[in-house]
Amino acid sequence: MNKFWSIIALIFSSISCQIFLHNLFISKPIIFSQNLARASQKYSRVRCNAPKQNIGNNREFCVSPEIVENTIHKYRKIGAIVELEGLNLPRPKVTGKATIPLQFLTGGKAFTLTAILGKKSGNLLLDTGASTSIIATETVKELGLMGKPVPQELLTYAVAGDECPEMKANLHRLPVLKIDNVKVEGLTVLEFTTTFMPDGLSGVLGMDILSNFDVEIHPQTQELKLLPPTPIPSTNIDDAIPLKTKLGVMLAEVEINGKGPFIFMLDTGAESIFISQKLANQLNISAAERQEIRVQGFCGIEMAEYASLAKVKMGNYQLTNLETVILSSPVLKLLEVDGILGQNFLNNYQQYWRFNQKNPENFPVDGSLLLTPSGLTQIDF
Repeated sequence: MNKFWSIIALIFSSISCQIFLHNLFISKPIIFSQNLARASQKYSRVRCNAPKQNIGNNREFCVSPEIVENTIHKYRKIGAIVELEGLNLPRPKVTGKATIPLQFLTGGKAFTLTAILGKKSGNLLLDTGASTSIIATETVKELGLMGKPVPQELLTYAVAGDECPEMKANLHRLPVLKIDNVKVEGLTVLEFTTTFMPDGLSGVLGMDILSNFDVEIHPQTQELKLLPPTPIPSTNIDDAIPLKTKLGVMLAEVEINGKGPFIFMLDTGAESIFISQKLANQLNISAAERQEIRVQGFCGIEMAEYASLAKVKMGNYQLTNLETVILSSPVLKLLEVDGILGQNFLNNYQQYWRFNQKNPENFPVDGSLLLTPSGLTQIDF
């Protein structure tokens, strides 16, 4: 009997007229997200050398460098969910442990790391919001890979907007992937031929690899540790944030403005916090507290809203006055989560992620997350 598999992939668009960019998810539905520049609803026309996006009624819009320089916020926005059915991806063989330097993705809060793929060195996005690792089309060409196309009848997707070309995906079996002293063999990844990675990004490191380790992230020192799995020390159990898995990614309970708990996906590949319109209404975020913005979405220009959250609490840890993007796209609804918790929360803490036993589909059934405020003495894990 065929197992049901979907793949979640988050792809962010660059802040320019070339849309589509970076992040991904893993096995089960797929989500495409984008790095977006905020632009006033009444934007000024500027000259742009990059391709313009048609937004209907014979109008075109270009997120140009001039506009970007005058914007205050950068956002990532969900653009599509893609579901791949009937795929049975083998789990890779992962060995070793390592301490790895991290770099910020240009202009953002998400981290990248350097890896060796075959004989090629490249940068990968560190993404707990990607159930399956992804490879850029340019990297596929450089490695001379010959993948297998995913049959269109197995690929269905729901997108926000109607300007997307037909979505196409390929599966590739990669050569040995090395990240410092970690070796990954037999890794199968996705390539989306109708999207683009950011400049300098060869792919996305997803949960199909990360869930084999205890994952320790130090934002302040920009360091990642991939360690052998261990149980939670008894002294840390009360502070550990319980994690549940869905579609290969991790979910946790989050309180917003003293209300909740609500279910959020935890995503190191997302710059900001995203919440649904439904949650925004539950939080009584008034029209006066919302700022309407135009964003370059996965399938064309979309309207979204920007707001500030007075309190965001996960476990015993709370931050105040964090920006959020209120999404009207169907992605959060289809994922059945209230929002996405991104780097504007997570980067304030050293993080120790644990992923417990695997379910029959080889994904973590649950896990835990320990947080230590950055700059303070780290607890003994």
